[in-house]
Amino acid sequence: MTKIIKLHVIPKPNLEQKTIFAIDDKDVLIRGVELESHVCGCCGFVLAENIMVYNYHDVVLQCPNCKSYNGEPIYDS
Repeated sequence: MTKIIKLHVIPKPNLEQKTIFAIDDKDVLIRGVELESHVCGCCGFVLAENIMVYNYHDVVLQCPNCKSYNGEPIYDS
């Protein structure tokens, strides 16, 4: 069963420090075959579907639905 993880919404990052993944189509940015999906911290849109447990760093996902910038996941303690 896929675990749904909400991402932190962050201010627009400096392009010299972070890589931003963004698309114009309202579609998932990253797809895989693992057990975790990441959703936008603002609107809940699925940004990364069925991926390995948080394995990307210095990457920001821009939500194609609400245009917010999403950083690291919010894991429950």
